[in-house]
Amino acid sequence: MNNKSKKNLNDIPLTDLDYSGVIYEPSDSAKSLYNKSTNSINNIKSKPKIKKAPSFNFSIFFSFTIIIGVVVFILVFMLTFSSVSSYMGTPNNKSNTVSNNQINTEQNQLILDSNTNENILGIIKNINYDTNIFTFNDIKTNKDYTLKSKPSSIFKDKYDNMLTITELKIGTIVDFYFDSSNKLNYIKENNNSFTLENISNVQIDLELNKLEINDKTLEINDKVIVLKNNEPYEISSISPLDIIDIKGYNNMVYFINVKKGNGILKLTNKPSLNNAVIEIDRNIFKSLNQIDSVNLAEGKHKVIIRSDDTISFVKEIEIIAGTETILDLNQLQNKSGTLIIKSNVPDYTLYVNNNIETSREPLKLTYGSYTIRAEKEGYTPFETQVSINSSQNNINIELEKLEKIGEMTISSNPDNAEVFVDNVLVGYTPLTYKLSQGIHTVTLKKDGYNDFVLSSVTISDEKSSFNITMHKSQNDTSDTSSTTSATETTITSPTI
Repeated sequence: MNNKSKKNLNDIPLTDLDYSGVIYEPSDSAKSLYNKSTNSINNIKSKPKIKKAPSFNFSIFFSFTIIIGVVVFILVFMLTFSSVSSYMGTPNNKSNTVSNNQINTEQNQLILDSNTNENILGIIKNINYDTNIFTFNDIKTNKDYTLKSKPSSIFKDKYDNMLTITELKIGTIVDFYFDSSNKLNYIKENNNSFTLENISNVQIDLELNKLEINDKTLEINDKVIVLKNNEPYEISSISPLDIIDIKGYNNMVYFINVKKGNGILKLTNKPSLNNAVIEIDRNIFKSLNQIDSVNLAEGKHKVIIRSDDTISFVKEIEIIAGTETILDLNQLQNKSGTLIIKSNVPDYTLYVNNNIETSREPLKLTYGSYTIRAEKEGYTPFETQVSINSSQNNINIELEKLEKIGEMTISSNPDNAEVFVDNVLVGYTPLTYKLSQGIHTVTLKKDGYNDFVLSSVTISDEKSSFNITMHKSQNDTSDTSSTTSATETTITSPTI
C-alpha cells in the first residue's frame, strides 16, 4: 500500500455503522462516487435562495431535498464501503513503535513493507461466521489481529483445495499471502502445520511445557489455546482419559480442544460369581472381583458382564464429566439348574447352606456352590459340597447307621497287663476304652501270671468298671491244690 492510498484513506470519515477497530480501503469507484456526491451537495448549498411563491413553500422543499440527498449519500457510501472491505486489524497489545508487518495504531490499519512483501503465519483464535470477522495471532510477533473477509477472499487447505470461511476452524494455523502491492491475496493452511484428532492417554508436563503422545514428545507454546465446549479450559485439568484434538506447527502445540472429559463408573452390590469378567466398549477387560470403580471418558458406554453363573448382562450407561455414575449389579440375572437327590434311607432332614429344605422335589438352585447336609437319628450325618453349573445336577446321600457306644474302665494288680476285647489287643491296664454296646469277652494277660478271662461282659450306655487281681502261675504240676487255687482266683466284682 503506497503513501497516496494512505492519504486518501484518511480523508474518508467513519460512521457509527463501521466495525469497531476495523478500517476498509475504498476502491477508486467509491472515491469517485464520494467526490461527485460532495460536489453535488456543495452545488446545492451554493445556490441562491429563491423567494417563496405565494402558493409554494420553497424552504420546506429545499430542506426536504437536502435531507433526501444526505440519506442517498449515506446509503451509497455504506454499499460501497461494504463491497470493498479488505483485511484490516488491530493488535491487542499496543506499542508506540510501528515496524514492518505490524499495525499502525493511529489508523488501525495493517501495513506491510512494499519492499519485502512478507507473509504472515498465524493461528486462528476466533471466527464470527455471521459477520466474516475473525481474530488470529501472529506466531512470529505474538500479536493478535481482528480481520474481516470480503466476498472475493480465497481460502485454501494445505493441499491447495478451495475452502469456504465456514471450513476454517479455531486453532487452524494459516499463511496470509499478499500481492506485490501488499494487498491480501488469499489465506492458506500452513504446510508444516499438523492436526491430531481424538487423542487420549496424553501426558502433560507443565513444568517442562512438554506433551507426550505414546513415544512422541511435543513442546507446548506459552500461549497455547485450550478450549472445551468453545469455552476456555485449564490445561492442568486435562486428564490422560480425556479425548482431545491437537493442532500445532512444526513440533510446537498451539491449540488443544478437549472434546470429552472423564467421569467415574462405580459398581455396587457385586454378587459372588464364578469367573465373572466385565467388558467396557470392547477395550476394557477386567475380573469383576478386582474392580469397584473405573474412570471413563464422558459419553455413552456399553457394559457387558459375563460369568459361568449368570446370563450375560448388557447395559448402556452415560458418563458425565466430573461426576460419579453408579451401576447397581442387583440387576444381574443368575442362571439356575435343578438338583436331583437320591438317598439310601427315607425321612431324613435336608440342609442347603445350613437352611432346612422341606421340599423333596428336584431343587431349583441358581448357579454356584452349595453345602448339602442330611441328618437322621441313629445315623451318622452326611455332608458334601455340590456345584450347580448345568441345567441338571445329581447327588447321592449315603447315611450310615450309628453304632451305640459304651465305655469300660479296667485296672489290674499288678498293672500293665495286656487287655484283649473279643481276642483283639486294645491296650494295657489301667485302661479306659470305648466300645460298642452289647456282650463282649475281656481277657487280661501278663507274663508270669495266669490269664484272667471275663466272659459275657455286657456293655451298656452307662460306664462299666473292672478291678482284677491276677495270680502268679505255678510251674510244679504235682501241686494240684495250687493249680486249683490259681484257676479259681477271686476277682472284684465289676462295677457297672
